[in-house]
Amino acid sequence: MPGRLEALVNDCVYHIFNRSLDSRAIFNNHSYPKKFLNIVHYYRSTEANVSFSLLKNFDMEFQKKLLKKIAQIKYFRVEILAYCLMPTHFHFLIKQKKHNGISKFMADIVNSFTRYFNLRNERKGPLFLPRFKSVLVATDNQLMHVSRYIHLNPYSSGLIKNINSLNDYQWSSFGEYLLHEQKLCNTKLVLSLFRGKENSYKKFIEDNADYQRSLEKLKYLKTL
Repeated sequence: MPGRLEALVNDCVYHIFNRSLDSRAIFNNHSYPKKFLNIVHYYRSTEANVSFSLLKNFDMEFQKKLLKKIAQIKYFRVEILAYCLMPTHFHFLIKQKKHNGISKFMADIVNSFTRYFNLRNERKGPLFLPRFKSVLVATDNQLMHVSRYIHLNPYSSGLIKNINSLNDYQWSSFGEYLLHEQKLCNTKLVLSLFRGKENSYKKFIEDNADYQRSLEKLKYLKTL
């Protein structure tokens, strides 16, 4: 993966996104997004020093010890605040915790998933664009709106037809926010802007849903 032109700074939050080459549909099969999120969970830690694909070759005791270690927050190279996987692309809202953490994290997850996908599909070569996009999220207002943009992606793209079904979309962190559960994401930072109230955040998402969908349609029409 080519080096980045800009330095990504520790304790700063970024909107990170990338898409597949030639808009290939990647995450349209249940097993692929599930595997991708398992890889994300693994490589957010600096202690993930065994290739994810090789981990199964070690005895169960070693695997348990390593997985317990990578779950410790003190080893996280990145803190994931929100995510959404779409058929042809993905979005993350990420805080960098260690030097070069985001770049290392992104390289690891893309390389690992590409190997898995290529083996399953008997193909060779890269799967995603060579350089991911990153946008600094500098204010609380930006943080709120970027998290909303990410979580509304399935609806604004038309993948989810009814806004009431958005929380049923499996490959997004929106469900974690509504249940106030921390599985892959730390939801506290964004929810703190809504006094920790899941219902307030849900309303914030839904109130702008149709407007964001209309913007998405306009963007599509401009490409025709």
